[in-house]
Formats: sequence, structure tokens, C-alpha cells
Amino acid sequence: MRRERHRFAEAGAQVVLAGMGTPAESNAFAAKYNVPYPIVSDPGKLIYRTFDLKRMAPWGFLAPEVVLKGVSAMARGHLMGLPQGDVRQLPGVFVISTAGKIVFSHYAADPADHPSVAVILEAVKETG
Repeated sequence: MRRERHRFAEAGAQVVLAGMGTPAESNAFAAKYNVPYPIVSDPGKLIYRTFDLKRMAPWGFLAPEVVLKGVSAMARGHLMGLPQGDVRQLPGVFVISTAGKIVFSHYAADPADHPSVAVILEAVKETG
């Protein structure tokens, strides 16, 4: 999403990230990875609960599809740092209209399950 920030801007979308880190940890993450979007710090995971985001089963990291995605990401140069926060917390993506209506939701099946930028941008267009 970082590489496609111009496409989000052209679509009129305001991207906001939520993370489990403290404000200091979120700021360090944003600086380290050159994150161009605001990050809401949510160490208590209130946002995750509000959006009903699930946690992965304890053995979920051993699932073949998760292992394969991890190896594939590392082969492309995406190295993982030391785990922080709740490593079993699954992510999600939501497009919310200016009226406050959720027009798109994606609940991840595993930590590497993300919708494509094209899918997200299509949902943004539908809010227009």
C-alpha cells in the first residue's frame, strides 16, 4: 500500500492504519518502514474488538499455506523482525464512507491474507 499511496490519494481515500503498539512503537515502526499514513496506536486492541477481528489458533503458524506465504515473502526480501504484540491477532481492511458506513470489509484468514490494492480502490470508488 505504501508504493500505491498516489493511487489512494487520487481516489480521495484517507488511509489510516491501526496497530497494537504504543505511540512510541508506532512512530518507530513508521520511521523504520517509511509509512506515509497515520497510525492509530491501539495497545488495548479496542479497534480490533470493535471490528470483530479474530485471532489465529495457536497452531496457525504451522499451517502449510501460512508457512508457504512466509517463505515466499522472505524469498522476495520481506524479512520479519522480532514478533511484538499479539502475534496471533489477525488483520483486517475496512473502507468506511464519509457517512460512517462500512462499504467494504476483509477479515484475514491468516497474517498474510490481504486484499489487493485494486480491490480496495474499487471499494473506495463505490463510496463516491
